[in-house]
Amino acid sequence: MCRLTGLLLVMLFAAQHTQASEGARSLTNRLIVKFATPVAEAGQREPAAEQMDRLEAQTGMRLTPLRAMSYNARVLALPERVPAAVANTIAEKLAADPAIEYAVADQLKRPYFVPNDTLYAQQWNLFEDTGGARLQDAWDRERGAAGIVIALIDTGILPHGDLEAVRLVPGYDFIGDVDAANDGDGRDADPADPGDWVAAGECGANLPAEDSSWHGTSVAGVMGAQADNAAGIAGVNHGSGILMARALGKCGGYTSDLVDAMRWAAGLRVPGVPDNPNPARVINLSFGGEGDCSRLEQDAIDEINARGAVVIAAAGNESDIASRHAPGNCNDVVTVAAITRSAARAWDTNTGKDVDVSAPGGDFLDSILSVGNTGKMAPAADDFTSVVGTSFATAHVSGIAGLILSANDGLSSRQVRDILAMSARAFPDASCDLTLCGSGIVDADAAVQLAVVTQGAPDSDGDGVSDDIDLCPDTAAGEAVDADGCSANQVKKEGDGGGGGCSMSNATVFDPLLILLLLVSSLGLAKRECSFDAGK
Repeated sequence: MCRLTGLLLVMLFAAQHTQASEGARSLTNRLIVKFATPVAEAGQREPAAEQMDRLEAQTGMRLTPLRAMSYNARVLALPERVPAAVANTIAEKLAADPAIEYAVADQLKRPYFVPNDTLYAQQWNLFEDTGGARLQDAWDRERGAAGIVIALIDTGILPHGDLEAVRLVPGYDFIGDVDAANDGDGRDADPADPGDWVAAGECGANLPAEDSSWHGTSVAGVMGAQADNAAGIAGVNHGSGILMARALGKCGGYTSDLVDAMRWAAGLRVPGVPDNPNPARVINLSFGGEGDCSRLEQDAIDEINARGAVVIAAAGNESDIASRHAPGNCNDVVTVAAITRSAARAWDTNTGKDVDVSAPGGDFLDSILSVGNTGKMAPAADDFTSVVGTSFATAHVSGIAGLILSANDGLSSRQVRDILAMSARAFPDASCDLTLCGSGIVDADAAVQLAVVTQGAPDSDGDGVSDDIDLCPDTAAGEAVDADGCSANQVKKEGDGGGGGCSMSNATVFDPLLILLLLVSSLGLAKRECSFDAGK
């Protein structure tokens, strides 16, 4: 495990830092400089050449005068766009010159995005500072890219007026047992949810009857409900694709179906099933069962990570130790516990060393609002429903992972896991600490900011396994490789690569000119321990 300590966190910004989309809106290529004495007589438009030469010597870069502005200040252009925080660091160098009264970044300002969804005011889980995921600020930077697909391995999905049909990527039904599927057949290309209701005793002696849960639809709603459509709710991620791989039916789902669904969602081949043409970069597992992580599950997760997809798993709702429940206890997944509106530990969440991060899961006083259906058994009318639990905490983290990758699609699965841990904010309530609830409370805004300035992991040999986890980084072109990036002809290097870690990837390349010290409080970071280590 690694620890983030002290009052300052050193962040290294790469000059060629990202393949960002919406995240690029936080960049600037301008400074505003006010000289201590007027730099020009009336009518003169630019500072003197000797003044500009002195500025170049101070910063080590060419600054180009653009125009005069109010207060006898001058707008100067940087040679390239950089994060505003980096521009301010350059400005501070200039301000140390006695000839300059002050210098600041010429930042791009934007209207703050507040969705107009009619029920948004009830969604404390999205915007409140205490127990919320701080998405409102994140949305000003990134709302989700269509090219990033988030997969849900769940009960299936229903059409809903607040789930954009255009964002629903074609999925698949992996339930092989006809009775459990409840749709009249086995595996097929239709992931629609026919209902998972059960009669008394159907799932075991003395177990009660249950109405259909519409669980997959509600998880999808938390993660990706349409925003700013003047109706209903807003989801965490407004733009990424949503892929449903149905593997949970009546009484739950078999590991064999769940593993096939996970692998297919990531773009891996499954016997008897057409290949997935839209591989997911994030895979949401809002389910679990008591027991150790099986070899089968771990092998699947290893392959998925090697493909560049990150796996987000629920810790479970048994008020138990998370290490007793799979797949949340598997290695190299992000395991999510639930907190309440007050940022206290949810009473039923599983906890312990295997938890990586916490997110809003609510309780029966302050629940999570999502989409649902009025049908007790078969689907009926669209509805909005209150939900609680780690399933929906996990949906928050999956949606945020999609925002991270939308801001920088060059990140590896390990880098996404690290960013979620490093950007999480400290627990304000004593019921959660580093030993129980992970590295902190997920912070969407801090996570997206960190994603924008993190250089993606390279893949030197082009085998599809990034260098940060590739145990054989020199594989010959065209050779098939395993999850470790090794072909049948290569010998794995003992102790190389693998494992988790909280540090940025070893392959990350930084420009030493763009070193910035950020106050930990600015990212909501306090002394805490990261939970991604080789033991989990």
